[in-house]
Amino acid sequence: MTEDRIQLGDLAIRPSFDRVLKPIHPAIGAVDDTAYVGVWIPCKVESVDKQGNSKVVEKDLLFLVTDKREKILANDEILSSRGWRLAYKPIRFEDRWLLEDVKRCLTECSDSLEPIQVFEHILEVYHQFIELPNPEEYVYEALWTIGTYFHHLFNSYPYRYVGGVKRCGKTKNLTLHSCLDFNAIFSNNMSVASIFRLIQNARSTLLIDETEKLRNPDRAQEFRSILLAGYKQGAKVYRVEKNSKEKLVPESFEVYSPKILANISGIEDVLEDRCKVTFLRRSINRAIVDREINISSQKWSELRYELYRLYLGFWREIRANYDRLNEQDEHNELMNILKGLVPELKDDDLQLLTARELELWKPILALAMFLDSKSKGLLSKFTSSSCSLCSWMLKLAIEDAGQKQVENLAETGELILVEVLHGIVSKPDYKDDYVYVKDIKASMVERFEEEQKWLTTRWIGKALRHLGFKEKERRGAGYRYKLPKAMVLDLALRMQIKASSEGTLQTLPTQPTPEASGKLPCEVCNSFNAKMHLIPNKGVRWLCDKCLENYPEKV
Repeated sequence: MTEDRIQLGDLAIRPSFDRVLKPIHPAIGAVDDTAYVGVWIPCKVESVDKQGNSKVVEKDLLFLVTDKREKILANDEILSSRGWRLAYKPIRFEDRWLLEDVKRCLTECSDSLEPIQVFEHILEVYHQFIELPNPEEYVYEALWTIGTYFHHLFNSYPYRYVGGVKRCGKTKNLTLHSCLDFNAIFSNNMSVASIFRLIQNARSTLLIDETEKLRNPDRAQEFRSILLAGYKQGAKVYRVEKNSKEKLVPESFEVYSPKILANISGIEDVLEDRCKVTFLRRSINRAIVDREINISSQKWSELRYELYRLYLGFWREIRANYDRLNEQDEHNELMNILKGLVPELKDDDLQLLTARELELWKPILALAMFLDSKSKGLLSKFTSSSCSLCSWMLKLAIEDAGQKQVENLAETGELILVEVLHGIVSKPDYKDDYVYVKDIKASMVERFEEEQKWLTTRWIGKALRHLGFKEKERRGAGYRYKLPKAMVLDLALRMQIKASSEGTLQTLPTQPTPEASGKLPCEVCNSFNAKMHLIPNKGVRWLCDKCLENYPEKV
C-alpha cells in the first residue's frame, strides 16, 4: 500500500491510523498505570543560534511528577515518545506545591507516608477552625478534601452545600477548603468564562461563596448548566467562543470537578440532589470563633504536600476500592458488600440509599474503606476505636437520605393532593366547578395525625399551579380553583392513581392503597384506619392507632 501524503505548500501531511496519542490532563491524572501531578519548575533554557552563540534564559516549564519519582517535561516531543499528548492548555497555580516539597517527593520513598496520619492531620484542622453539627460531619469534611486529589479516578463526585444564617462560619469553611483542596479557587465574583476554563484546564476545586450573586440573568443559565452537569465524569457544556479570526464558534468544555456552594437562601431541589448538605450554626466555642485562618501559614503547604504524596503513593488502592463498589450490576449485590463492611447495619436502613445517592457516596466510601484498611482499628482521638470510618460514613449517608426523604414530603403531599382532588371530582353531583383552596386543605389535613407546617393554602395553591390548574378566582372565602373532571382523572392516571371496580383508589405498589373514604390501610394489620407518621431516618409509615402503640421504632 502506498504511503498517503498530502502536500500543502511547504507542509507534507501523512495521516496515521496505527498510533493514536493518549490525551492526558496537564493538572493531575493517571495514564498507562502511571499517576502524575503537573508542576511548574524554573529552568535555565540554553539555545544556540546559527553562528554558534549560546543564550541562556530562565523559564518556568511544566513537568509531570509521577508516582515512580520521575519528572517528565511536558513537551510535545517528549510526551509523544510515550504515546501521550496534552489535552488542554495548562494553567499555573502559584505555591500550591512548593519546589522544596516537590524535590522531597522525588527523593523520599512513598512508603514512609502513613495514610491514616494524613487523614488525622486534615481532621484535626477542621476541629480547630470549624464547628460542625456532629462528629461524622468532621470525618466527611476530611474525606471530601482528600477526595479532591482523587476525584478524576471516580465516575462522579458529590458537591457540598454549606448553608446557615449570617456569621455561622460559611466563609471560614470555604477559606479552609481553599488552603487544602486540590487547585482550589475561592471567589464570589468569578466570570462564567473563567469558571469554564479553570474547571477544564486545571481540574480546580470550585469554592463559591454567596451564590446569590450568581443569579444575574445573563449568567444564571450558563452557571446552572455547569452545576447540573459537573458532578459527573465526561459531562460537557457547550458555549459559543470567539476563535483567532474573531468568528463565533461552538466549543465544548469539561465541567466535572469538586464544588462547594455556600449561601444563606438555599439551593434548588435538583441541585440539592447532587450535594451533601450541611447547615452550620453560630458557634458558642470562643476558641473556634476567635481562631483566624492565616492563609500564608506554612502549615497549609505541608498538608498539601502530604496530600500530593498520598495521591501518588496510594491511588491504585483507592481506585481498586472504588471499582469494587462500582462494578456491581445489581443494587442488592452492592448492598451485600456494604453490609459485609458494616454488619450492624439493618437492611431497612440500607434500602434508603437510592441509586443516585449511592453514586455520590461511593467515592467517600472508597476512601473510608482504604483508610480503614490502614488504621487496623486504631483511629485518632476524634473517632471511636470501636467504629470504622466506613460505618460512620454509611451512618451519615443513611441519615442524609432519610432527611432528604423528609424534605421530599412535598412530593408525597402532591400525591395526597391528587388523591383528594380525585375524591372531589368523583362525587356523583360534581360538575366542572371551582373548589375553595381552604376546603382542599381541610381534606388533606384529615390525612395526618399531627399538624404539618408545610401544608398551607399557599403550598396548595403553588402545587395546583405546578400540576397545571391555573384558572382561579378570588371570592369572599378566599381563592378557589377550577378543577375540570377530565383533567383531574387524566392527572390521576398519569400518577398511577385510578379507581377500581369497587370504587376504591389504586396507587403505585410502593404506596399504600387508599379507600374511597380517604382512609389508608395500616402497614401492620391492613385495616383501613391508618394515618401518616414520620419515622426518623426511615420516612413515612401508615399506621392505625392500635398498631402505633406497639410500633418498635421512634415515631
